[in-house]
Amino acid sequence: MTGAEDGLGIVPMTGVRVAGDSDLPGVVATLAEAFATDPVLAFLFEDPARRPSLLAAFFANRLAGGRGFDEVVVPADADGGRTCAAVWVPPSGPDEPGPDFAAVGAANMALLGEEWAVERLAPLAPLMEAHPVTPHWYLAFVGTVASARGRGLASACISEVTRRCDATGHGAYLESSDPANVPLYERHGFSVTSEVTIPGGPTVPLMWRDPR
Repeated sequence: MTGAEDGLGIVPMTGVRVAGDSDLPGVVATLAEAFATDPVLAFLFEDPARRPSLLAAFFANRLAGGRGFDEVVVPADADGGRTCAAVWVPPSGPDEPGPDFAAVGAANMALLGEEWAVERLAPLAPLMEAHPVTPHWYLAFVGTVASARGRGLASACISEVTRRCDATGHGAYLESSDPANVPLYERHGFSVTSEVTIPGGPTVPLMWRDPR
């Protein structure tokens, strides 16, 4: 699920780097702010008053679960993770172990309860089922804080990995959880291949990028 775009094209004007452990608190705060009004996350955490704290817990759990597997890309400056971040999941084959997010699910269940899982989490299953089986880079999340938008930061964090996709011949995939961001991803070579309507929730475009 991808979030806030930066409004620029595909020519980034900033360098990027892979985030380290010390960056992760800033990345959590950045993604929690960037996804505050995201349609899918708003469906998942419907109470606006509780959403900021729940999003912070959600992203902290998610990054902990993907540690050692995810590639988190942030702007190159020291405070880059506090302005923009992209969470990429590298390709893995059908017989290769991927990240195990069972602990993430358990933590979210403990926080929000079984009723939430049935009413809010279970309807997201069609998104998971639509995930391609072909090895690919998966852009799980990308977001920019409001004060840093318009500087090409998200484009830089996307281009860092799409260039590698072109070099290695891998495709890339994302779900645009806010359809307003589809044009940004199209500028990076992604195309809408289908869409999934979450029961009782929003419709999410699914996007694939062939290597160039």
